[in-house]
Amino acid sequence: MKKGGINMRLFYSNNPVLRKAINSDYIYDGTVATYRGVASKLFFYIGMTLLGAFLGIYLLFSNEKLFNALLVLSLFSTGILGFIAFLFPRSAKVVGSIYCVSEGLLIGVVSLLADTLVKGTVLCAILGTIVVLMVVATLYVTNIVKVNNRFTSFVLTFAISIIISYLIIAILNVTLYKDQPVNTSLNLLVSGLTIFLITLFLFLDLENVRRIVEGGAPKIYEWYVAFGLAYTILWMYMEILPIVLRFLNDRR
Repeated sequence: MKKGGINMRLFYSNNPVLRKAINSDYIYDGTVATYRGVASKLFFYIGMTLLGAFLGIYLLFSNEKLFNALLVLSLFSTGILGFIAFLFPRSAKVVGSIYCVSEGLLIGVVSLLADTLVKGTVLCAILGTIVVLMVVATLYVTNIVKVNNRFTSFVLTFAISIIISYLIIAILNVTLYKDQPVNTSLNLLVSGLTIFLITLFLFLDLENVRRIVEGGAPKIYEWYVAFGLAYTILWMYMEILPIVLRFLNDRR
């Protein structure tokens, strides 16, 4: 079954938000999504993040008051912006760009702090993120890992488990362990499981890219799936960074 050149069967088993968007009315100009187009937009989002990171570092040293205001705004806005971009796929081009710049402010400052504490932390975290992305892409392309309904259900269940784990640790920190934080090993375990969860989300992102491209979706949806990838990659980096910092610091 096709709609305006779109193979609708590719959208049935994954991403209900995107499926709803594709089913809705749109102006179809004949241009369709391509892998090259998704890749170029992914690099654009990464570029926006780097721009935000360098802007944050510059403001930190040149105008601390403005930096503090922007950082607070970033902390409150990124979650909302990400939610809007995922809920309304066609807004991803604008909203996703603003999100990446805002997130970049936080990433830049956190990365600077981490590398100041232990030299080489940022480089190792970047390399670690790239390695994970390459492994996931290889497993996906070679069809060793198949993304289907069962896989999606497992990811959602696992995500809920991680959220519950974070809530339990937070409750323990403010109740039973007011004076002494929860065991570091437990925190590391949860962080490791979170990275595994993000890795699973990368598979879902790649599947969304495939469905968009091979389904012949309009070119505008390249922004949506590229933002999904950028979001997950940035999340991965921010989770890997503190683990690398702790590992390198322990080896000093």
